[in-house]
Amino acid sequence: MESNLKVKYFDELFKVFTNQKEGWYAFYSDYTTGKVWWCEEIVEYLGLTDQVMDEAEALSEYISLIHPDDREQFISESIRMKAGEIDKLNLPYRIMNKDGKYVTVSTYSKMLREDGEPVFYAGIVVNYEKSNLVDATTGLYTTTMMMEKMNEYNANAKPYFIMLLSIRDFASINNNYGYMEGNRALRVIADIMMLNRNGADVYKLEGTKFAMLRAFEEGDEELKTFGSKEFENIRNRLLKGIEIKGRNVVVDIFGGGVYTDDASIMPDTVYTSVLFALAKAKDNTSATTLNVFNQTLLVRDSQRLSLYNAIRESIMDECQGFFMVYQPIIGRGSGKLVAMEALLRWYGDEYGQIFPGTFIEWLEKDPIFFDLGSWIIRKSLEDAKKIIKVIPDFKVNINLAYPQLGRDDFELELKKIVEESGVPPRNIRLELTERCKLLDVNLLRQKLKFIQDMGMQTSLDDFGTGYSSINLLFDLPVNQIKIDRSFIQDIDKEEPKKVMLKAIVDCARILGAHVCVEGLETREMVDYVCDNFDITSMQGYYYSKPIMLEDFLDNMHKWM
Repeated sequence: MESNLKVKYFDELFKVFTNQKEGWYAFYSDYTTGKVWWCEEIVEYLGLTDQVMDEAEALSEYISLIHPDDREQFISESIRMKAGEIDKLNLPYRIMNKDGKYVTVSTYSKMLREDGEPVFYAGIVVNYEKSNLVDATTGLYTTTMMMEKMNEYNANAKPYFIMLLSIRDFASINNNYGYMEGNRALRVIADIMMLNRNGADVYKLEGTKFAMLRAFEEGDEELKTFGSKEFENIRNRLLKGIEIKGRNVVVDIFGGGVYTDDASIMPDTVYTSVLFALAKAKDNTSATTLNVFNQTLLVRDSQRLSLYNAIRESIMDECQGFFMVYQPIIGRGSGKLVAMEALLRWYGDEYGQIFPGTFIEWLEKDPIFFDLGSWIIRKSLEDAKKIIKVIPDFKVNINLAYPQLGRDDFELELKKIVEESGVPPRNIRLELTERCKLLDVNLLRQKLKFIQDMGMQTSLDDFGTGYSSINLLFDLPVNQIKIDRSFIQDIDKEEPKKVMLKAIVDCARILGAHVCVEGLETREMVDYVCDNFDITSMQGYYYSKPIMLEDFLDNMHKWM
């Protein structure tokens, strides 16, 4: 085929490929001419130099964009293909797009030869950020496809069972053997699940979670017993170990399941329930069996589950129904307004106003919580700007939950939100709750260091509610601790509390941290705490309950 005809032919072929699915990018290399042709979409997405390039130039530029941890394997596999050891490539890796963000892709390609020599090399690069139907690492369908199938079963009144499985301490595999070996381990685990699925469909969800979904005929009693045996078989197989870099590595799993033959229970509610069942299994580190959240519980708790589902849908609808209220923080020395704490609320027509204590623990188990956490930060900063204009040193305290801090993209998301808000970092103080102790202390230290390096302050909330608070104060770089209201109650009558609070305040001062006392409800409580302890600031109903921003602005004169 003449060169110009090849170009025209493959240009048309590119259009066929790239028009089929968003995020599918075709490419072609002709070794007889030494040229590489990229489709326009990948040139634009990655910011490549040109659509037609010399082979060496194209390979060098493309490899330079691959994540350093993945580059060696990509080069090795490419060399093997050109040498004729393999003729197909199916390789997941991370690559940097033109915006400087690493995304996961896979190259699916084929080498054509004549007399043993490479002649043509063509394939597609699948961008899994654009195409969210197939998992890049395992090749399994993702949550999107699973939810479609659950909706189909529900529409046809088909009974079904869903089981979620996750891997305990998978981070140690990545840490000890590297990201690429971790990906290989996930593929092996996926294969083991496929061999033990007993007719179920297997899906790869976010993180290290997998799902099994199977429909049943009406009245089939296996619906109520399915899952336990399959879970046991998979767990026993993984406990025998899988090979990683020549070593036998034992893998343990935990799991949660739900079965339903009630078409009135929506799939989103079922999914929220199975996430909760999985979270309970994770908390029970001695559990060796599947934790089943059965239909009896689904029906019994249908009103509560309906509330959780409504809240979840609100998050997906750009956090409609959520709003922020603010409580003033008063400086001890000046007696004037120095900060405010941002607190979340939700309102639904069927439920009225709901406080976060009702749903946060449940919602923290759901990956969608990260979107809500980002909204809270964004909205709080938007509102704080109105006060910072009046009080330049004013600070807004915003609560962070442990699922936010545990995310790999937390730092990138936080930096983006703060930069877009225009609020100076020095006016922001991010609070960690007691539940953050669920995270590894080294990870917490790293996240707090990042926050402080950006110029923001850090705070430990709910201090005094557990012994772990004391450990966190010594282990973590914090600028403020907030003494929980339960610790302050009756402190004037309880000598142990007095001694403990004085020790905490002295310790905080030595470590360079300020102390804010929460839960102050009367003038007598304020006077007692201020007269007896070297605290920095105060917060409580004596000054104001949490109120809407408009009311906060109207009442600022009372605190200034």
